Amino acid sequence: MLRRTLLSILLIAPAFGHAAVYQCKVNGQTIFSDQPCGDNAKEITVKAPPVNGGGSMQTEAGDRFVKSRELDREIRRLEREKENLRDEMDRAMKRWQQQKRRASNNLAGATWEQSLAQEAEVLRKRYQSEIDDVDRQLERARAKQQEY
Repeated sequence: MLRRTLLSILLIAPAFGHAAVYQCKVNGQTIFSDQPCGDNAKEITVKAPPVNGGGSMQTEAGDRFVKSRELDREIRRLEREKENLRDEMDRAMKRWQQQKRRASNNLAGATWEQSLAQEAEVLRKRYQSEIDDVDRQLERARAKQQEY
């Protein structure tokens, strides 16, 4: 009799262990519930931790949080890269200005000055192109971040 009771409990127990979890926004706040809590309710999957007790419980919301943090780090990296490019451009333009001053003091300066003017335009376009590329990457990362 005891074995039958234990067997019955073991067979029925998994049915009670499964429960749906819903996520929705009410008055601007995220709410989790075992029942749909509004028209915008989304059922989320809850992954149980490993049987050995290691690891932490993960949910779709947790995954979104992790992705959001990764995007934050990517945005900060891109902003630093953009700042570094601007600093490099400033240094390159300062070197160019020093060369231009030397050209002004040189007898063949007119030819050299024209060459330097072309070089300055190439430098400006190069750095501006790289900065624009970083700006596009920043826009994409910020748009993705808005999704999370």
